[in-house]
Amino acid sequence: VVSTQSTGISAECLPLESEYADDVYFMDEDPEALKNILPVATSVLKEWSLNVNEQKTEFVRVFLAGKDETDSHGVKISGNEPWRSTKQLGSLMCSTRDILRRIQLGNVAFANFSKIWLQGRKISLKRKLQVYEAQVVSVLMYGACSWSAPKHIFEKLNTCHRRHLRSILNVRWPHVMTNKTLYGICEATPLTDRVDLARWTMLEHVLRLPENSPAAVALSYALDGCQVYKSRRGRHQTNLFNTIKLDLSERGFKLECLNDLYVVRDRAKKRTEWKELF
Repeated sequence: VVSTQSTGISAECLPLESEYADDVYFMDEDPEALKNILPVATSVLKEWSLNVNEQKTEFVRVFLAGKDETDSHGVKISGNEPWRSTKQLGSLMCSTRDILRRIQLGNVAFANFSKIWLQGRKISLKRKLQVYEAQVVSVLMYGACSWSAPKHIFEKLNTCHRRHLRSILNVRWPHVMTNKTLYGICEATPLTDRVDLARWTMLEHVLRLPENSPAAVALSYALDGCQVYKSRRGRHQTNLFNTIKLDLSERGFKLECLNDLYVVRDRAKKRTEWKELF
């Protein structure tokens, strides 16, 4: 259930709320309204034997700071807004920070299995790569379907991946191996290619969902918002919606209005044809 209204969008074209499993997020432009919701939600959910920990409840303001905006200590806020470090469903809200955090967690996971990588021929390369895929790549790629970040951030992900593979193969200086040879021996591909595939697959799932489902409502809201609200001045920041639009444009689709969305949605219903587009 998204909200008490079937559309999930207010008359002002704003999403009313979003829910996932036992996590509930309420959104509003007025922070006082959200503070008033907390005791009411606590009381109502308690009737369903669902306890709300008010001390762990977070209030997050999502905004983009101005170029010269500073905090009380005179430090520039732009690019360091507090919401970027807020975690939701295991991922940080800012894709750039989430990817960098995933790289750190991936390095820790890789180090935890160092004894396996150092076993030499006692463990076959195929088995090592299977362990690496299950225990490390799964950490690196968590939440990848919703990532949208600059290219140099994604390249750091690829660099981390290749460094792990070279360590598994015990390729060290002064011995060198080209990236192409490395991927060929390990039968692997750059993680960025897998990120693109995960995002394309995620888009297919969203397009096939009922129109009143949370993800479908969010996509419709983003499309309507581009027409209702004026964009900020200056260079647009990388975001998931624009990345999806770029993915579609590269395959001959446009996403500028609801009619375009209906066309894309009809194509997504044909699974075989949709997969052939990637």
